[in-house]
Amino acid sequence: MAKDQGADKTEPPTQKKIRDARKEGNVAKSKELTSTVLMLGWVVCGWMMLDFMRAKMILLFDTSLKAINQPFGDALREVGGAAFDTLLWLSLPLLGMAVFLGVVIEFLQVGPVLSLGKVKPSMDKMNPAEGLKKMFSVDNLVELVKSVMKSSALIGIGVFVIYKMLAQLMMLPYAPAEAMGSGIWYGLVRIVIWTIFVFFFVSAIDVWYQKFSYTKQLRMSRRDIQQEVKESEGDPYVKSRRRQLHQEWSQQSMLNAVRQSNVVVTNPTHIAIALQYEHGTTDLPVVVAKGEGYLAEEIKRAATEAGVPILQNVQLARGLHEHVELDDYIGNEFFEAVAEVLHWAETVRRLRDGDTSAPELPPPLE
Repeated sequence: MAKDQGADKTEPPTQKKIRDARKEGNVAKSKELTSTVLMLGWVVCGWMMLDFMRAKMILLFDTSLKAINQPFGDALREVGGAAFDTLLWLSLPLLGMAVFLGVVIEFLQVGPVLSLGKVKPSMDKMNPAEGLKKMFSVDNLVELVKSVMKSSALIGIGVFVIYKMLAQLMMLPYAPAEAMGSGIWYGLVRIVIWTIFVFFFVSAIDVWYQKFSYTKQLRMSRRDIQQEVKESEGDPYVKSRRRQLHQEWSQQSMLNAVRQSNVVVTNPTHIAIALQYEHGTTDLPVVVAKGEGYLAEEIKRAATEAGVPILQNVQLARGLHEHVELDDYIGNEFFEAVAEVLHWAETVRRLRDGDTSAPELPPPLE
């Protein structure tokens, strides 16, 4: 039983399984991609605000230096206000950029999803055994590998950039003071560029892995798929039996209509068409039954039992079968031929009932 429940989950998830997982908040998304885009957004935003940030920092330092000789209370109020104002102007744009990019990237990855399933309290989360399982799971191992890769990449990038700049750095003690700031800025720009490049590479791998892991997590067994079909569409056996009963009921209803018809036109063995016409009741002759093969034989058998005249007319039978649907009136092209057939059938009935005044039988149309 354990094998049936776990080891045979080899089938990809159905659309219903994916929809149910989304309703519970279980979607495939990459946190690495979100964090990398946020880092890129912060870099771009910081670069665009560089002059503004420099002006704010200079203003803060000037305010602090001017407050040195002031009383402590006045200096605290003035410097504190300037520091708070600088903190807001420097942090709010970055925080707003982070919120905007985070929402956009999450939406692009998973689409509109609103579920409280992930925040509902669950006793399984308090289970130490479940916690140990998650601690040593494959997903956590992958997260560890990604962390090691990023840390190694950062160290390698830093060492590589410093190594390339080593000759210039050794000359800084003999250079003007402003050269130190330029050197540090030069190194930081290259470290940031290489870091973003590496992080996007890791994010691309993580996007692929998250989709793979998500699909693997939702895999189903053939038994699961069969059970899902039963729950969503009903038991296939019951549906088949219901369909069979409906066909039998439709066939029986059609055979009852044959017994009330005026005439049956045949092909002679492959097709059978039953026509009904009552003057004053139906405007035109109606096809009340039609069928091929076995059903045609059943129509002829029912007509024979009910005493309905049967006429072999290949051309008319084929035409009615191809161009007139069940329970529809005949078309204009069949008026003359059907009128002759109905007249023939009425003559047969009158002769069979012993009506000596009935005219001679007209030859049937072939």
